[in-house]
Amino acid sequence: MRSILNETDRAGIVSRLQTLSVSSTGRWGSMDAAAMLHHLRLSARMALGELPVVSVNKRALQVFPLKHLLLYVLPFPKGAPTAPELKTNATFPFEEERTALLELMERIGTGPREGEGPAHPLFGPMTWREWAWLLTNTRTIISGSSARSHRIDPLRSIVIGDQGWVRKM
Repeated sequence: MRSILNETDRAGIVSRLQTLSVSSTGRWGSMDAAAMLHHLRLSARMALGELPVVSVNKRALQVFPLKHLLLYVLPFPKGAPTAPELKTNATFPFEEERTALLELMERIGTGPREGEGPAHPLFGPMTWREWAWLLTNTRTIISGSSARSHRIDPLRSIVIGDQGWVRKM
């Protein structure tokens, strides 16, 4: 299983982030490259417990089997809501956002592997391994394109140049 906790997998994520340019285009919404990096940075801070995000208190989604199905099996529906704390309409300096995200990816990848991590706003209590899976493999909604079953992984979906950030993998 691919994981940001694995040095080789993390190097692949870093490589893709380093190939992104300020002129790269997205195939969804109105976010530019810097705004997407900022969104990913906020998501990484949430995973580290540094960005408090209000729980939606959906108990049914926080226990087996629904939590497992949503994390590992079923596609998220297109247009699923994003936590307000992860949304932004501001403008951000591209290189600063990329540098900050790369630092967070390294911290997450070399951080704890066992035990409980911060709670997720939808899935509730999560282990560090579940967070690593979510950041590396589980696709979150970014566009109508998909890597698998209409899910997109924000960190694996970055591609070079005019093709945009999202591609089928």
